[in-house]
Amino acid sequence: EISSVDGHSLNHLYWITYSSRAQYSKPKAIIMETDSPVIKLRTKEGREFPITLEEGQISELIKDATEDRDEDAGEMEPIDITRVEEKCLEKVVEFMKHYHQEKMNEIPTPLGGSTFNEVMEQEWYQQFVSEENLAVDGISARDMLFALLTAANFMGIKPLLDLTCLKVTFQLTGKNAEEIRQLLKLPELTPEEEAKAREEHRWIFEDA
Repeated sequence: EISSVDGHSLNHLYWITYSSRAQYSKPKAIIMETDSPVIKLRTKEGREFPITLEEGQISELIKDATEDRDEDAGEMEPIDITRVEEKCLEKVVEFMKHYHQEKMNEIPTPLGGSTFNEVMEQEWYQQFVSEENLAVDGISARDMLFALLTAANFMGIKPLLDLTCLKVTFQLTGKNAEEIRQLLKLPELTPEEEAKAREEHRWIFEDA
């Protein structure tokens, strides 16, 4: 099993969780507008979610889709977010709107806490990834958390990616190898692969 909460282990686990997902790293561009236009994000199911351009600037994908827009061309066409399902995108939009009003503090490294709430002290963000908030309409909290993590990576929303990776990090603490495999929905390892994983990542496993 993962050793009882240990700062070194948690920092490594957070980094592995984050680095395995974080791929979108295009430099950010700052757009300053006093009267931000409304754009629409369209899911693969066809539902549209309105959001202001300023609120959407947290997303690298939205920046890319809007950076060459013609201000005199009228209303923009909806931006298709076909890789994100409706219920998940609804949560993503909720996050972006709130972040525009209350910026999320950067997650420190090393983490500087032994529980999720000790590291993430802002109450709204604590509640956003709580099981009660994530479980909706037959979707489990775990599935929604990983859907948000994947959506954050796809849309280039670093604060949401940071938050979901941090939540996953603390969910993995105290779990044995099989529980971690099930939680992350990883394929079952062969004995040789498990032995290699134990050798390369000894800090995860307690000595047998």
